[in-house]
Amino acid sequence: MGLSRRSRMLAIVFLALVGALSVSASAGAAVQTFHRFEVVATANYTVDQQCADGSTARMFVTVLAGHEGESDSGEVTLDEDFVTVLLRGADCDGIINDRGFGTGEFMFSPSLQSAATTGTVTTRDGRIVTVDNSWDGVGAIESTSNTTTFPGFTGHFVGKLREAVASGTVVVDGTTLVNGSTTNAEIETLEDTNITTSA
Repeated sequence: MGLSRRSRMLAIVFLALVGALSVSASAGAAVQTFHRFEVVATANYTVDQQCADGSTARMFVTVLAGHEGESDSGEVTLDEDFVTVLLRGADCDGIINDRGFGTGEFMFSPSLQSAATTGTVTTRDGRIVTVDNSWDGVGAIESTSNTTTFPGFTGHFVGKLREAVASGTVVVDGTTLVNGSTTNAEIETLEDTNITTSA
């Protein structure tokens, strides 16, 4: 009777010790969480210009605007709006292949129903480009979700895309290059959450 009782007590102590060690091991594990969120609104315009010699020059203008943010274990490491302008094709003076990057004001709705941006960028070739653009989402949202796991790591990606109608102006060196709308446009969000656990 006494031995049995003692055995049970030792078993209880042993289980308690194992539990405590397990908790200590879990508490000692380093968990790092990396989160990135990006929203990008894209508008593609085609601009035809009648030249003095009777020819037509065609320019393709792309506006990409959005917001990107990153955090590492809850600490924000990136939080900014951006504007990118691509100029490709030709005007009446010749071939153009230019681009510019900069910051701007950007807003969007989580439903991807709307987005808007204003900003000014300087291109690689020295052009000053001012953008004032808005997007209206159309149709359904297309969603993508992927999860990757292996020992010590879990990564989850979620993407959402909605077609849109974009409208606004693009002014290059004081001359209005775009003043209208395009259906070749979209609003997209990309979100990554990575969890890394190390002993």
